[in-house]
Amino acid sequence: MIAEILERIFNEKKLIGLKTNMIENDESIIGFLTDVSEISIKINEIDEYGFFIGNTIIEINDIVSIEMDDRYQMRLKFIHDNYNQLRPNDRITVWQEGYKLIPYFNEILSNKHLTTFYLGNDNYVTGFLSKINDTQIEINNIGGEGDEDGVSYHLIQNLTGLRFNGLEEQKIKLLYDNRKLFQ
Repeated sequence: MIAEILERIFNEKKLIGLKTNMIENDESIIGFLTDVSEISIKINEIDEYGFFIGNTIIEINDIVSIEMDDRYQMRLKFIHDNYNQLRPNDRITVWQEGYKLIPYFNEILSNKHLTTFYLGNDNYVTGFLSKINDTQIEINNIGGEGDEDGVSYHLIQNLTGLRFNGLEEQKIKLLYDNRKLFQ
């Protein structure tokens, strides 16, 4: 039965996720099937930015589950179909603390850059900077799948850095700009 499902997926050229008994931590291999035989498949994997990262051959007997058309995969397929809009070399990262970041706020505001603000201790928030005063910033938070995620306020003195136009921000902005496709 799994072989028939895999053959149909191959013919429909669907993006799928596979879990095998060879992968730990409940991770999935996500990609497009490029070959299906009676005993194995070949899947051309894609990364979280929609780029092909290579082929993996898996024995059908090792497949534990097949996932397709879930929320994450629909967005990843969209990213894959539009990866040519991503510009890896456009990233700007600034590792400065607190008030030293203020000169960058005007560019972020005027260009409406989706930005990741680092808060120290591996904490961060991603969103659009909406207001600044002498001591704090207001951010319209955007989740990793491009969904609006409320507003947060942060003391400028607690910031440890920021990044905009990175692949992660570009991916989230692409999903955000097209969020109506996923509702």
